[in-house]
Amino acid sequence: MNKACAGLFLLLGASALPGGAFAGGIDLALSDETANVAILLNPPERLPTANGSELSVGGFISEEDDRLAHLSLMARGKRQLDQSQYDLAVGVKAIGGEIAIDPGRVAEGDEDVEKVGAVGLGLEAGFLVSPSRYNPVNFSVSAFYAPSITSFSEAERFTEVAARLQIEVIPQASAYIGYRRMGFDTSRYDDVRLDRSTHIGLSITY
Repeated sequence: MNKACAGLFLLLGASALPGGAFAGGIDLALSDETANVAILLNPPERLPTANGSELSVGGFISEEDDRLAHLSLMARGKRQLDQSQYDLAVGVKAIGGEIAIDPGRVAEGDEDVEKVGAVGLGLEAGFLVSPSRYNPVNFSVSAFYAPSITSFSEAERFTEVAARLQIEVIPQASAYIGYRRMGFDTSRYDDVRLDRSTHIGLSITY
């Protein structure tokens, strides 16, 4: 991994800590080969009804030198059941940057990096697995998809699916284990995998 890029990446996350302008939280997910950070603006967890719109901006880097910036806007809402609760979210995600192509797939004379961009629609659903008073556990799944019409540069299609099992450690911080599968189809290469792995993460709001 580009160490300087990783340092700047974590510095971006640190700027979202208390004292940073307009930031309402930070979500950081790490695996052996990838890192993803998102600064959360106006997370619904801070609102009395836990309903509202959440804007997040962040970045993704990998050991293969994938470097992407992303921005998403999600409308979120919670519904209370007799013994549990569930939450739903819908929204859009814009993502763009550079992705690395496996050298074994690159034809002689071609570049091993593709510039990509996409705007996709997304859906997220979660439910309360354990309604503990102090350490509730939540499970959620999400998916984003951008077809050719909303993909640009060398990108033809973008897909991302993820799942996470999350436990609230304290009211302002949750830890989780998750899985993400993310990739692009480009004009020259199909199924360029950026991430297909398990990660651990921490989400903090304030």
